[in-house]
Amino acid sequence: MRQKPERERQAAALLEQANGERKAEAVQRAGSVQFMRGDADGTKEGDYKRDDWQRPGRLWLNGVVIMAGAALLSKVIGVFQKIPLQNLAGDRVFGIYNAVYPFYQLAAVLATAGLPTAVSLLIAERLRKGDNPEGVRRTLYAALLLLGVTGILAFGWMWASAEQVSRWIGDSETASAIRTVSVALLLVPFVAALRGYAQGLGRMPLSAASQITEQMIRVAVMLYVLAISGAAGWADASIAAGVMSGSAVGAIGALLILAAFSWRERRRGQLACIPGALRAEMKRLAAIALPVALGAVVVPVLGVVDAFTVPRLLRDGGLSESAAMAMFGIYSRAQPLVQLVVMVAGAAAAALVPGLALARMRGAYGQLRLQLTLAERAAWAIGAAASIGLVLLAEPINVMLYTDAKGTTVFALVGCTALAGSVNAVNAPVLQGIGSVRTPAVLLLIAALMKGVLNAMLVPLYGAEGAAVAGIAALSAVALLGTAALRRAAAASGATARRGGRRPAERESGRGGERGQVERRSESVDAKLGGRRPAERRRPALNRAAAGTGFALAFMAAALIIAERALSAALGGLLPPRAAAAALALTGVAVGACAFGAAALRSGAVSARELRALPGGGVLAARLRRWRLIPPADGEE
Repeated sequence: MRQKPERERQAAALLEQANGERKAEAVQRAGSVQFMRGDADGTKEGDYKRDDWQRPGRLWLNGVVIMAGAALLSKVIGVFQKIPLQNLAGDRVFGIYNAVYPFYQLAAVLATAGLPTAVSLLIAERLRKGDNPEGVRRTLYAALLLLGVTGILAFGWMWASAEQVSRWIGDSETASAIRTVSVALLLVPFVAALRGYAQGLGRMPLSAASQITEQMIRVAVMLYVLAISGAAGWADASIAAGVMSGSAVGAIGALLILAAFSWRERRRGQLACIPGALRAEMKRLAAIALPVALGAVVVPVLGVVDAFTVPRLLRDGGLSESAAMAMFGIYSRAQPLVQLVVMVAGAAAAALVPGLALARMRGAYGQLRLQLTLAERAAWAIGAAASIGLVLLAEPINVMLYTDAKGTTVFALVGCTALAGSVNAVNAPVLQGIGSVRTPAVLLLIAALMKGVLNAMLVPLYGAEGAAVAGIAALSAVALLGTAALRRAAAASGATARRGGRRPAERESGRGGERGQVERRSESVDAKLGGRRPAERRRPALNRAAAGTGFALAFMAAALIIAERALSAALGGLLPPRAAAAALALTGVAVGACAFGAAALRSGAVSARELRALPGGGVLAARLRRWRLIPPADGEE
C-alpha cells in the first residue's frame, strides 16, 4: 500500500516531463511555420505579389485540398457516366467502350505521365529561387515542345495500329472507336503541360477547373451522341466511336481555359531564342518525368490485359464477335462500383501520407506505427464490408443500374475484388509515404501478369465467371504481397518493435529524436513500475480490433439479409421491377453502412486513441464517446 503513492508520483512526474517536451516541440514547430510564412525566402510579408491564399503556409493546404477534390470529383463523374452509356446503348457498346478506353489510357500515360508534375516542380523551384520570368517561360515552352512530340508519336502509333489492336481485342468493329479516341492524344499533352504550368505558379483553382470542365464536356458529348444515335439508327461501332469523340472535345475545352491564362501570362515578356537552353530544359523534364511515367503506366495495364484477353477468349469459346463483346460489357458492369470503393479507400489513404512522412522524418515512431496499423486495418475492414455488400445486393443493384439481371453471378464475383482493390489502393500511397516508392508499381505489374495468365486458364473453361475469379485471385495475391511489403518497409523505417532497445533509425544515427527519447523514458519507467511494454499492450488491442471487425462484418451481413427479405415481402408486386430493385438496393446500402459502422465502433474495431491519431480525429473521438458509440480508451471511465 505504501508503494502505490510512490508509483503514482513517478508516473505523474514522467507525464509532466513528456508534456513539457511536447509543448516545447510544438512551440518550436509553430516558430518554424511562422518563419516559413515570413522570411524563409528572403522577402517580407508585404513583398508578396500573389494573393493571400497563395502564401507558402496556405498554398500547400489549399492546393492539396483543391487538387484532391477536383481529382475525386472528376473520377466520380467518369465512373458514373458508364451507367447511362449501358442503359441507352446496350451491353455491346458498353463492352466496346470498356475494351478501347484502357488502351487510350495507356497511350495517354505514355505520352504525358509525369510531365505535369515535372513542369510544376521546376517552375516552383525557379520561383522559389527568385528566377526571372524568362526561365519560367522556357520551362513551359520546353514542356510544350516535348509533349507535342510525344503526343504526335502516340497518336500516330494508336491510329496506325487500330486494325491490329482490334484483332487483339477480338472485335474488328472496335477499330473506328480506337481511331476516334486517338485524336485526343494530339491535344491532351498540351493540356497536361499547361496544367503543370498553372500548378507551378500556384493557380490550383485554374488547373482544377480545367480538369472538371474536361470531364463534364466528355459526359455532355456522350449524352448528345446517345440521344441522336437512337433516332438515326446508328450501328454499335458508330455509337462507340461517337462516344469516344468526347475525349477530344473535352480536351479542347480544357485547352481553351488553360491557353487563355497562359496567353495572358505570355504577354508580359518574350522568350529569347536559345536552342541549347531549351534542349537542356527538356532533358531535365524528361529525367523527372520518366520514373513517374513508369509507375503510372501500370494502372491502365490491368484494363488492357482484360481487353486483350477476355473478348477474344470468349469468342474462341464459341460466341460470335458481337455476343463476345456484349458479354464483356456484362462482365464490366460491377467495375464502376468497385472503382468507386477503391477510389474512396485510396483518397483516405492519400490523406494519411503527409502525416506518415512527417512522423517518419521526425522520428515519431509511436505515431507512425499507430497510423500504419490503423490504415492497414481500415483497408481490410472497409474492403471486406464493400465486398459483402456487393455480393448480397448484387441482383437488386444490377437491375437498378443496368435494367436487367444479366450476369448477376459475374457481378457478385467482380464485386469481391473490392476487398483486394481497397487494400492495394491503401498500400500504394502508404508505401510511398514511408519511402518505398517503387514497390507499388512492381506489385501492379505482378497483378497484371497473374491476371493475364489466369484469364488464359479460366476463361475458356468458365467464361466471364472465370475472368472474375482470375481478378479475385490476382488482386488478392498482390494485396497479401503488398501487406507483407508494407510491414517490411515499416520495420526498415523503425515503425515496429525495437530490437536491442533501439529502433533501426536510432541505431544508424546513434540517437533518437526528442519524441523517441520521451518514448524510451516512458517505456523504461513502465518497466520499473511493473507495467507492460507497448508491444505487449498492443497484442490484446489488435486481437480485440480483429474480433470487433469480424463481429461488425457478421452483424452487417445479417442485417442486410433480414432487411432485404423484409422489404421484398412488404413490397410484393406494388412497384415495377426496376423501382423495386432500387428500393431494395438503396435501403440495403443504408442499412449495411449503418450496421457495420455502429457495430465496428461499439465492438472496439477502432479505439478512441486510434481515432485521435488521425487529422481532426480528436473532435470525432470525443463526439463518438459522448454518443457512446465507442468504448472508453485505456484509463478512461
